[in-house]
Amino acid sequence: RYIEEPLMEFFGYLIVRIEGFWGEGSLLFFLSKGTLQGIAGGIAIVLPYLFPFLVGLSILEDIGYLPRVAFLMDVFMHRIGLHGKSIIPFILGYGCSVPAVMATRILEFPQHRFIVSILTTMIPCAARITIIFALVAFFIGPNAALAIFVLNILVVAISGKILSILFPYPEASLGLILEIPSYQLPPLRNTLRKSWYRIREFIVVAWPILIVGSVLLALMEYGGIEKKINSILSPLTYLLGLPVSVGATLVFGLLRKELSMIMLIQALGTTQILTVMTQNQVIVFTVFVIFYVPCLATIATLWREIGKKGALLAILFTLFVAIFLAFATRIFLGIVL
Repeated sequence: RYIEEPLMEFFGYLIVRIEGFWGEGSLLFFLSKGTLQGIAGGIAIVLPYLFPFLVGLSILEDIGYLPRVAFLMDVFMHRIGLHGKSIIPFILGYGCSVPAVMATRILEFPQHRFIVSILTTMIPCAARITIIFALVAFFIGPNAALAIFVLNILVVAISGKILSILFPYPEASLGLILEIPSYQLPPLRNTLRKSWYRIREFIVVAWPILIVGSVLLALMEYGGIEKKINSILSPLTYLLGLPVSVGATLVFGLLRKELSMIMLIQALGTTQILTVMTQNQVIVFTVFVIFYVPCLATIATLWREIGKKGALLAILFTLFVAIFLAFATRIFLGIVL
């Protein structure tokens, strides 16, 4: 909050000045506004949440705790039809879904790799965690954000049980043989270097996409294309009780999940989300975004690891889960609150 608000106010001031310079409604103004909003999204919204999370994940990896988590979670994972080693791709999924899907190679049986690959796409990656923090925790409260994380774990567990029934594999495959390394205090330099490599991926790969996406949305707004996309997706936004203008932001989320949040702010025309959306709508939007179709990079990885049919199943399964959960969340919150 202490970082995001001042920075967003600063970029908002710049946009107002540019509007006065180029003139409201001009093409140059929309291009400038889209560029600034993309830059602001990376600096003010994504990085303040992404950096500490990635440092913490690197420490967990280097300290030697991940194999112990796999051992401790083995019994629980068996109860939902999974192998104890499945927890390792899941934990990696909190960083990025791409290496998480690739990490399923440590599992011996194809059916097991297939199931865990689909489930890892439902784990909120760093981009989706940023959305949870920057939307739910920031505008509603930490308890609401925690509830979404708990919901995610429950849904992954239930989905794992369902998929293990639909795609059974030999019970003998559930045995666990795992080497447990000694605890070690990781050198600070190595931890920071690993964290920097991951943050650099956002800066070099994701941030330019975010800026380009922001500019494209501004151009769509200028040319009226945004309204057509929103109209096409209006049945979905109506079902979930979301503003019609949210539709186009979901399309950009297929490129990078961070884009859904940045585009949301741009589509609504304000950083004060609660002046346009209710708290219930913010929660429903977040629930949908963290479960629906993985980003294109993850889809490409799924295609390579579990084949075309597996990737298509992952897309359809996660989309169904996202729509069902978001709609159920809307109904539940409407009754309770």
